[in-house]
Amino acid sequence: MNIRVIILLFCLIVLVDGKKIHRFRLQRRSHRHHKIPHPHLHLQFRNALRRKYGYTPLRTVNAVNVTSESAKGAVLVEPLINSYDTNFFGVVSLGDQPFTMQFDTGSSDFWVPSSHCRFCIKQCGNKFFRESKSKSFRSSGTPFSITYGSGSVKGMVASDNVAFGDLKIQNQGIGLVNISDSCSVFDGIAGFAFQQLSMTKSVPPFQQMIDQQLVEQPIFSFHLKSGSSDGGSMILGGSNSSLYYGPLTYTNVTEAKYWTFKMDFIKVHGKGSRHCKSGCKAIMDTGTSLNVGPVLEVLHLCNDIGAVYNDTYKLYTVPCASIPQLPILVFGIAGKEFYVKPQTYVIMYADLCFVGLMDLLGLDHWIIGDVFMRENYVEFDWARRRMGIAPAV
Repeated sequence: MNIRVIILLFCLIVLVDGKKIHRFRLQRRSHRHHKIPHPHLHLQFRNALRRKYGYTPLRTVNAVNVTSESAKGAVLVEPLINSYDTNFFGVVSLGDQPFTMQFDTGSSDFWVPSSHCRFCIKQCGNKFFRESKSKSFRSSGTPFSITYGSGSVKGMVASDNVAFGDLKIQNQGIGLVNISDSCSVFDGIAGFAFQQLSMTKSVPPFQQMIDQQLVEQPIFSFHLKSGSSDGGSMILGGSNSSLYYGPLTYTNVTEAKYWTFKMDFIKVHGKGSRHCKSGCKAIMDTGTSLNVGPVLEVLHLCNDIGAVYNDTYKLYTVPCASIPQLPILVFGIAGKEFYVKPQTYVIMYADLCFVGLMDLLGLDHWIIGDVFMRENYVEFDWARRRMGIAPAV
């Protein structure tokens, strides 16, 4: 894989506590990639998604087994980095050490590489946690293992202070990873799903913020942005009505594990028929780049779009020049229609343009990822177990 990715962190963190406003300088990270990614990387992504949702991977790719050698009532705006419109992440402090983290509503654990994960450090270039540099670090001595078919992440459960800007969580349960089987553009993951999903048996970070009275409301929101390395923002403790049009449309969480809800339908505007037309289970997942669904439904939607299956990359592609003429995707949620333009759902890698819809063998529901959220603002209401959605500004 060689794709040029210029990542600009618009690091403006605003903490509302009385009249305090804290601002942070701009930062830039760059990755020297410029070619179309290797086909195996798409299989890695597909398998990672299968593992995340409990499906057996199609086959092992590059599996590696490396053994061990702020104030109350606050609203925080956490800036996000946009990595080529496929990953959104930001900077979090663990034990006063900064890490680039993916904020993932599809998982519940907070983990970073340990100094023992040689693969993470040497092969992936990730930052790793230095236990000796943190006075607040505590090790539980309890191992954790997240095993998905032929892949796994293993390490030790511990605790330390975690800071999202000026919101500082005391004694957050964390996972220190000693073994990993893949690389990412971020160092670790901060899970924002519910505790039932936690594999380290830890209280998730946002629940900790609520319990420690660090946020004004038990609500967090995502405003993702396309077309620039300024990835938008994650808002902790509330919403920002200036970032969306009209009122929020609310849909209830049907299972407090993932952010699961009932989707009314999905269709291509002006073409074909509705899919999931009797309503179906869906999961709102900021940690998934694409919208992922059952094989036949994705096939029919891509046919309606006019996309062609690329057997090399296992994705549906379109001519890049055709993007402005492609139809809009329509998502029916809670009796309202939400739209995603082709300029958003088609992702460009050099001269390759692929549709942000991916099938997953055996999947019987939809995973609604960043392709949808780059057009639509989403509020996650932890206490009321619901999500509010509106077209994003």
